[in-house]
Amino acid sequence: MAERFDILISGINIIDGTGNPGFTGDIGIKDEKIAGVGRITGEAEKILDGRGLTACPGFIDSHSHADLSILDNPLAENLIIQGITTFVGGHCGISLAPIKEPSYFEDLKKTWGLDIEPVWRSFGGWMKAVEQEGICPNYIPLVGHNAIRGAVLGDRNKRAAVDKEIHEMNVLVQEAMDNGAFGISMGLDANSPGHFADRKELLNLLKTVKQYDGLFSPHTRHHQNQWPSDSITENAYGLYQGPKGEVFTGRYHGLLEAAELARQADNIRLLIAHLTPAYSIPQPHPPFLDEALARATLSEVIDKPSSEGLEIYFNVIPCEYSIGSMVPVIASFFNKNLSLPEWLLSVGKEEFIHNLKDSEFALKVKDFVYSGKFKFGMINPVTDPYWMDCYRILTCTNRDVVGKTIGEIARGRGRGDMVKTVYDDSLSIVFELLIEDPEATWALIRDKREYRVLSTFLKHPHAIPMTDVHALPGDPGTGKGIFGYGISPAAYAMFPNFLAEFVKNKKTLSLEEAVKKVTSLPAREVLGIKDRGLLKTEQFADIVILDIDGIQECSSFLEPGRAPGGVRYVLVNGEIAYEKGKHTGVRAGKVLRMG
Repeated sequence: MAERFDILISGINIIDGTGNPGFTGDIGIKDEKIAGVGRITGEAEKILDGRGLTACPGFIDSHSHADLSILDNPLAENLIIQGITTFVGGHCGISLAPIKEPSYFEDLKKTWGLDIEPVWRSFGGWMKAVEQEGICPNYIPLVGHNAIRGAVLGDRNKRAAVDKEIHEMNVLVQEAMDNGAFGISMGLDANSPGHFADRKELLNLLKTVKQYDGLFSPHTRHHQNQWPSDSITENAYGLYQGPKGEVFTGRYHGLLEAAELARQADNIRLLIAHLTPAYSIPQPHPPFLDEALARATLSEVIDKPSSEGLEIYFNVIPCEYSIGSMVPVIASFFNKNLSLPEWLLSVGKEEFIHNLKDSEFALKVKDFVYSGKFKFGMINPVTDPYWMDCYRILTCTNRDVVGKTIGEIARGRGRGDMVKTVYDDSLSIVFELLIEDPEATWALIRDKREYRVLSTFLKHPHAIPMTDVHALPGDPGTGKGIFGYGISPAAYAMFPNFLAEFVKNKKTLSLEEAVKKVTSLPAREVLGIKDRGLLKTEQFADIVILDIDGIQECSSFLEPGRAPGGVRYVLVNGEIAYEKGKHTGVRAGKVLRMG
């Protein structure tokens, strides 16, 4: 008798996730799993004609914040439509469990703009809550160190923990690992609770995770070039406590610290979150210098520890505008996560813009911008004076500036005085635009964490593309992104953009190499998952069917929610979740557990 399948994909080009050359064949699916690959004869309830198309294992997003919004958006349409069937959540030290001391959780909700009332307290309880909701993609959980600290220390987490508190933290880590967490993430950057943990605490927790053969994934210290604060009471986005020299060398030291911690924690497996060059050059410079900095970073931060026996991987946002999005220009001056002076807090946006017409007030604002305590999004204009080249005007009543960066506008006014152009004209232009159009918008179009280094980074055998985004509905409308960011077009098309840019256009990678980086490499090597990430029998049927010729990013800053081109079908655990441009509404995803 001919074998009977639930779904049969016939005559398709198969890229199986191993990195080996593709081949033409059929894929039979039965009861959530792949029942056959190759030349298959049999019947099926549904047959998908694969002629001219390519099948890959479902894409795995190794660094996601989708867990923060998965209960609000369980279909995670922005992930599914780009072929992501599994996401790793709980990164940067941020997870929604455990909850013990409520003050930290309330601060977390406020910071990230979350509207959620938890019915759980333990990490195991959180996982069960997600399962009971029912989700479309699979979810691989990490427990966040910030959540662990917050559960024990509450809102008094801007200090080192004592032995008794470290013991309490360890109990919570053990509970998470016993319930199937794949490891721990840490957020060591400025103003994060993890920033204040001493090495004794960090190593104690990491050694516990190592006992479970879990993963260590740090958002490294000084990731975005921070500014020193003289007072422990002055805590805000971008301000750190530590040596002043870390303004210049902090990113380098932060990356070295990741490997130091991993080695000292009995060689725990390490996944560095969104790698950035350890070395930076703020002024404009030729591209070959960026490639050199990228190579030096890989040599010092990745290859050297690897040669010494450390299992070390890294992920990277494969897009030069990163998670940039359309946001109001005025929003930068009222970012609630910054350390804003009282004179600014006391005025509203309308009054602020009106006051910019006064030269003394405008000078006062400029002084604050160059105080070190201010950021345009993620960019500090003191550590990166050429921030002006990173922001492009998207909408404005002055049509002459639309589509131009602040730097292009400033240079157009230049009178041969580059210092004045950089430090004076750039801000004057921002003020003038706000006065002319208070509703003007712009977007980050050049994130120097990724700018001009991506091809070098992505060619490394331990490099893994990721999104760094959260779960969103199919139509984002006018919703705001997490942490006050807008909705990035990359949230809907990061992985198709990765294939289009680095396989089709730049030819940095072969299709087989690129697919391996988002399937079997994170699943099998980094996370130790043996039944996902490949197209072979007995694997769970997470599958993406692509029209490779049509693969492209169709979203934009103005229309971020447009589905990418070239994604025909997406299957999660053997069920069709996306078909011919539409999410089917199925919730076939699982909360995966280690072991």
